[in-house]
Amino acid sequence: MVGLNLSNDEIHPGFHDEVDMEFLGTTFGKPYTLQTNVYIRGSGHGKIIGREMKFHIWFDPTIDFHHCTILWSPKEIVFLVDDVPIRRYPRKSDATFPLRPMWVNGSIWDASSWATEDGKYKADYRYQPFVAKYTNFKAGGCSAYAQAW
Repeated sequence: MVGLNLSNDEIHPGFHDEVDMEFLGTTFGKPYTLQTNVYIRGSGHGKIIGREMKFHIWFDPTIDFHHCTILWSPKEIVFLVDDVPIRRYPRKSDATFPLRPMWVNGSIWDASSWATEDGKYKADYRYQPFVAKYTNFKAGGCSAYAQAW
């Protein structure tokens, strides 16, 4: 799995917030899956927060770069792929919306136990090393400690 992750697990282990987009992979002949995730203060309870949503994307992410965006404002989080909104996560309450500062991480890791058809297909380590590349990465925003305006 390749992902772009916002998290504060370093300072809140076990009670962290997380917002991410993760390419889960595919099986031959099927579309790739992109998963979005919102995890609040150590909880990903689906009935309260709406943690994970999976989308079949319209392209093969191994062929070319694509523009993936997480737009996080005080009112909502919008996930976009190639400037197309794929998920909107509105702020319904402080208890279900990430409000603490986070770091940006890029990662690649083995999610064979659950990602591809619920763990039916495992990573084939004969093809390692596995490589994830990011290009034209841009992060913008304001300080989490700035005054509200």
